Amino acid sequence: MTDLDSHSVAIIADNSALSSLKVAWGWAEFSAEDGIGPLSSMYEAGDALVAVGQLDKDGMTILGSGVMVAPGILLTATHVLDEFAREGHGPVFFTFLPGKARAWLPHDVVTVSGKDKFDDTRKIASDLSLVGVTLNSDAHEDFPLNLAAMQVALPLLGERLWAIGFRHHHIENGAARVTPMVSSGLVTAVFPSGRGNFLASPCVEVNMDTLGGMSGGAVVNSEGRVVGIVSTSFEGGPSYITLIWEALRLDVAGAVPELRTRQKVSLQFAASKGLAQLFGTVEAKPWGDVVFSFSGKESELFANSLSGEAAEDMRRRLVRDDIDTFLDEFGQEMAATAEDAAIELLEGLSLHKLRELLAVSDISPELLDPIDSFTVEDFEGVEDPEIISAEKDGPDTLRIDLFFSLHCIIWTVTMPQERFRAREEEYSRHFMNIDITQGIVSLELVQRIYFRAMLGFDSELKEFTETVFQTAAVRGRGRRPETAMADEAFLRSMRPATLSPTKPGDRKR
Repeated sequence: MTDLDSHSVAIIADNSALSSLKVAWGWAEFSAEDGIGPLSSMYEAGDALVAVGQLDKDGMTILGSGVMVAPGILLTATHVLDEFAREGHGPVFFTFLPGKARAWLPHDVVTVSGKDKFDDTRKIASDLSLVGVTLNSDAHEDFPLNLAAMQVALPLLGERLWAIGFRHHHIENGAARVTPMVSSGLVTAVFPSGRGNFLASPCVEVNMDTLGGMSGGAVVNSEGRVVGIVSTSFEGGPSYITLIWEALRLDVAGAVPELRTRQKVSLQFAASKGLAQLFGTVEAKPWGDVVFSFSGKESELFANSLSGEAAEDMRRRLVRDDIDTFLDEFGQEMAATAEDAAIELLEGLSLHKLRELLAVSDISPELLDPIDSFTVEDFEGVEDPEIISAEKDGPDTLRIDLFFSLHCIIWTVTMPQERFRAREEEYSRHFMNIDITQGIVSLELVQRIYFRAMLGFDSELKEFTETVFQTAAVRGRGRRPETAMADEAFLRSMRPATLSPTKPGDRKR
């Protein structure tokens, strides 16, 4: 290390100057050599390299590392953040410039978690966390905000990766030493469905050593793009790297105006605004999934690396060619079954749930309260059906995970004339085809509703056996469907629609 400067930083309130900092991407250059050692300069990675510090009565200690991937958004290891929860002190994130430093404080932390399949009372969390941070120091506007580019990939066996992070130093003479380290090695194993409870998320094993404090630091490929973060290691190696895949499923509160247009945003959204760089083929689906497309070699390695239940699930799943063949033969009948089941589900709504659904169209509860009955009709049929997955559920049965929309759902609601007259002008702004007959007012409203359902199919009888809905969403005015999702409790409280076998000729119109 040649940088002997001391860095001091004053922690202040949220600094709005973050939004005016020029954004740049870049990283240190690394050689194709094994081993571990310090970076040649403290400032090679700029703000992309983040030190996770703990401030207490004794001063500051570096507990871990992170990587800044967008203005006010960084990745780090969940287990590093868990240390702060146990100690009762919140983290402070630091990035370093020549003779200067920037300080950041967290305002939102998200990760993926789920139940332990061996213990229902216990939760398992991914070791990858997405953190929204605010700038809480001088902005040092003469220096750009240097960020790390990301790449969605499954590193191949024998591929070289580099890990960058800070060595864990305690306080000496009232100050903490800060030493950025780099290590490299070759990929020796991949675990695309995780490595048991030890590492529940997609990860890879790399024949390299990493030190305490490097946890949460960036792991980059030969192009300098972040493919994962350091999770854990054994002395002398190997190290285990959690891939960034799950970070793309998460939404975090943004810190700059471009990322505050929504309550929470994804990394893909930040990339669409030019505030993050994300390489690889990534597609966000409206039902909430994120789909990656890998190269032929990556796909082959993915399939060969699955084991246990994950491998068995893969063997049961139909491949895309099989799904296309199924759609050619049964696509129309599938759409008819889904449409009838969706209408039956909507017809079974309580008035309370109907009001919740209509409220997504920006209608105030006061206007919806007088509704005393309703009917529902689908005018245009199923639109944009997409089979998410199809798998064998027995020797002669398939289970089909289907997403679709009913483009033109027409609700006809009724209410007493006197309640309508009290706010007639407001009703006219939201509803159409208003009719008054014998003191009863009927009003119509059109919505587009999205559904995700599980369909059963009997391969021997060649007919659909049941339809059970999982989620529903409404497209409100000027909204994307994914931002107008019904509350999870909404669908659970609805009566699941299960239909008898339906033939196209039996459809109700």
